Amino acid sequence: MTEPRNQLPVQVDSNHRRGFYDDGVVCLRGALGADHLRAARAAWEWSVSHPGPLASGLLQDTDGAFQDLCNPRWRGAYETLVRESPLADYAAALWGAASVWFLYEQVFRKRGGAAGRTPWHQDTSYLALDGEHLVAFWISFESIPQANALEFVRGSHRAVLYNTSRFDPEDPTLPIAPSDDLPNLPDIEAGRGAFDIVGFATEPGDVVAFHTSTLHGGGPVDRSTPERRTLTLRFFGEDVVSAARPGPAGPFYEDIQELVPGEPFRHPRFLQVRGAGGDP
Repeated sequence: MTEPRNQLPVQVDSNHRRGFYDDGVVCLRGALGADHLRAARAAWEWSVSHPGPLASGLLQDTDGAFQDLCNPRWRGAYETLVRESPLADYAAALWGAASVWFLYEQVFRKRGGAAGRTPWHQDTSYLALDGEHLVAFWISFESIPQANALEFVRGSHRAVLYNTSRFDPEDPTLPIAPSDDLPNLPDIEAGRGAFDIVGFATEPGDVVAFHTSTLHGGGPVDRSTPERRTLTLRFFGEDVVSAARPGPAGPFYEDIQELVPGEPFRHPRFLQVRGAGGDP
């Protein structure tokens, strides 16, 4: 990857920051140049060719979808991309903070016109962490019409944190585990008119950045988009703290027993890529 970080394809301005803060999502047009887009595609292909222990079909009722995340062998395929691409710089600029850590990677493949919608959910309710400085960068390698795009409920990252969806095809609002603290998800798809929903048609190189607490759901794959290959990279910053969750709290917590809710979310397994201790 030869593009220097001091010449970012997109300069994050006050409109981007306001959109991320208020809406919980912003589209960074042309955020990845050709070299970094190729590197992202190569990392995606590595993940598909080397599935980890969490690889699975995305939904129980379709064979047209695949996902994998938090592969324990991720470093060889992803570390250069995570360190040298501008994504961590975009995260720091959106937050207005210098320190950035890499959380984990996730790959999706929907193809064959058989893969339906991904149910509405919030990423944070699956993760034992919380804070303002959380972002997921959604990168697609195909041109995506708005009808097939990821969709978001604007401002939902500043409202209710719901319980975790178990992605049950019969009832997507059913949680993974009971909770006295987090309510079940509303049926957003059945009552779309009651929600402020936004989505973005994207071209390769565009990146959708959203706070992990923003309610979102994936559009279907149909004849207009016979395949959708997506890479999502998640980062966190200095204000993020550990938190208790009702269900399995993320794929990387089983061996991190010392994290205490309310304390800063730090552990050597999370690579710091910007700020003191990370890249400049």
